[in-house]
Amino acid sequence: MRLSSFGWVHGTNSFLRSFLCLVLVGIIAAGAIGFAAPASAEDGLPDIQMFKAEPLELANDDSALYTFVVRRASKVQIIEAGTSLKDVDNPTLATLKGTAQGLPAYAIQTGGSNTFNTILLASNDNGSVKEELTLSFVNESPTKPTSIIPPVSMTEARTPKWGEQFSSPLPPTSSDKPGSEPEFFECPSGCEYCLKPEDAAGSGFGQRCSEQPCYYSPDNQQKWYCYKPIPGWCCRGGQGGQVSQTTKDECTKMRGYWSTNQNEAIEACQPMGYCCRGGQLYSATQSQCTQAGGVYYSNQAEATQRCQPTGYCCRSGQVYSSTQAQCAQAGGSYYSNQAQAIQACQQATMCWCCAYGKVYQTTQSQCSQSGGNCYSSYEQAQQYCRQETTCWCCAGGKVFQSTQSQCAQSGGSCYSSYEQAQQYCYRDTTYTPQVPTHR
Repeated sequence: MRLSSFGWVHGTNSFLRSFLCLVLVGIIAAGAIGFAAPASAEDGLPDIQMFKAEPLELANDDSALYTFVVRRASKVQIIEAGTSLKDVDNPTLATLKGTAQGLPAYAIQTGGSNTFNTILLASNDNGSVKEELTLSFVNESPTKPTSIIPPVSMTEARTPKWGEQFSSPLPPTSSDKPGSEPEFFECPSGCEYCLKPEDAAGSGFGQRCSEQPCYYSPDNQQKWYCYKPIPGWCCRGGQGGQVSQTTKDECTKMRGYWSTNQNEAIEACQPMGYCCRGGQLYSATQSQCTQAGGVYYSNQAEATQRCQPTGYCCRSGQVYSSTQAQCAQAGGSYYSNQAQAIQACQQATMCWCCAYGKVYQTTQSQCSQSGGNCYSSYEQAQQYCRQETTCWCCAGGKVFQSTQSQCAQSGGSCYSSYEQAQQYCYRDTTYTPQVPTHR
């Protein structure tokens, strides 16, 4: 038996073509999945698609890495044990994907507890949603200092350090001679935090006490200054908690949410309730609901009962905006469409109809179909019907007694006597209109 080398090559090319097709399909599918159309706040509340932490159990030097994916959020906050790790403004409502690095285990204030919570809070104009993770420590008490702000005496975190052998292209001074560390400025009492400006701004220490550096690097490129914590506002107890004026360090110890803006702290402490806007019900604080133009309820049962879609009610010939329950209670007819409500309300409007010398109550449309005229009261309709003069009508070759208006509507002519009408009808019988039925 002989094997053809051409057949093997042909089979190989088929395999390669199939493989390339699969790769191309995968690329197209990935591109389709990766594309996200711009979201709108009208689509609903924010959607937290992912929020996780690794690791969930921290040793002394460990810090958690938080990963998140959030849709339809104009603002995203990640708060670890009361400390804000990330605060993102996203006015375009684009899908946010990212990470946030947590604090080292020894820097997390838990008030003696072995566990702590990290919250992801996502919000937009429709309200806010949150997701919470619970993390823990390997050891009950971290062995490193619990303060996240190193005091003056702790210079281990400051780099570069003053070494025993230091060379500089500049002429040596008394403070940078090899093997010597200068005597730094000592921060005064009440302002004993020696920090770099960028670290102070992010940690709630905005008041610099002196322009003289309390520490600087050997190359004089980095400088530390004396700071004291600025007073701010702390929301303690979360939603429904209390707001008090305190420093960030004190607020962190109480596991609260701290801000220099009082309104932000008040907002963080507001209890979540229920907001009704346009017949839609969603979770929100009272201020968020008021800003959105909705009606706020603290009780879910009451909110569900009262928050109903608004339509149109027809009652006594009048059309007005109403919920279905309110319209039924008032004895009206409910319509979701305004045009339908107006049309139905006009057709269903009752009146006193004068037709063929008789007065009776019916709708406007039915009265018009009967050849009559509508009046708002019985007295008006009765007066009109009495004023109409009766005559002998010749219509369609027939003579009958009717009113002048009814005879005209029938296409006939009125005469004062039967004989005159009969004489006219005898002459001309070519036109035969429909004779109305008397009621």
